[in-house]
Amino acid sequence: MELFRAALKIVNPEKKDITVFYPRSGPDILNVLVATDATTLHLADKDQHTQEIIKRIENTGGTIQNQSSFGDKNEIYLEWGGKDRKVVFHQGDVDNSNIDKLLADVGQYDIYLEKKSDRLGNDPEIRAKLLGNLKIGGHAILDYEAERHIGFEQERLASKYERADYKYGYYRMRVYRKDKSVSDPLHMMRFNETFSDVVSSRNGGDLGVDESALEIFKRVYPGQLAELKALYDAIPEAKEKESIKKEIIKELYEKEVDISQVFGTRESYRREIEYLDKQGLLTQQAYEVIMEREVHEYKKEQVKEFREEGRKIFEKVFPEWV
Repeated sequence: MELFRAALKIVNPEKKDITVFYPRSGPDILNVLVATDATTLHLADKDQHTQEIIKRIENTGGTIQNQSSFGDKNEIYLEWGGKDRKVVFHQGDVDNSNIDKLLADVGQYDIYLEKKSDRLGNDPEIRAKLLGNLKIGGHAILDYEAERHIGFEQERLASKYERADYKYGYYRMRVYRKDKSVSDPLHMMRFNETFSDVVSSRNGGDLGVDESALEIFKRVYPGQLAELKALYDAIPEAKEKESIKKEIIKELYEKEVDISQVFGTRESYRREIEYLDKQGLLTQQAYEVIMEREVHEYKKEQVKEFREEGRKIFEKVFPEWV
């Protein structure tokens, strides 16, 4: 519970009466209570968990005052931790078929909590709606890195919570504050995804940086940059565009090739080992499997030529930027 108490100090330090939404929650009522001290809690899941929620509340000193059910909703009125609270359990999956109805029922919330939900199917449209319904000034507690350029700023927990023994969901707990709303968060999510793919290609990615990879790169990279440019041009927030432009130039034109992003290099294997170790997933067997893989070595001249070709293509697609 230490990790959740640490989150509480950020998201609700004064223990105000606030509302939290926790999709695909299962019966996980206690963690959200400790992390938020919310007085109105909306939980949603495709399976029915009301009775297990009641059991967990009672087993930790809470008292059930009243319970009612109508349609796909169950309301539980309770006392827990010295406060009267209400839990609304919405039965139904969080998907494109019911996301609009669900958010209309829930309304806006002060805290959005997500854990072990696979980023809700990696569907950017659903994520954009869920984060869009969060109030400005509210917080999101996630087990993945939030999208960039969508109005969220990370509020960092103490460094010790990065250790493997403080695992949260599939990764580590990340807390973000919503500083502002952006007019089209879904567009920014698509931009972020494309930008990430282009950065990977520019650094060799799965192809490598040898002569055969360079020929493929010459054919594919111009189209990738053109797609990125179209997405950039369509960003509605003018204030954001200048900083994003500088980031694009830095990552795709100014930087040297990051050889650790090229699959099969010693540097990429080292990076993978460090990642697994940080996650607490680096077993001896996993380490041995990685170390037994074939290693691809590239000459400095190959890396230099790959970078220079990328710069030439960049100059053609973004001639006014360089």
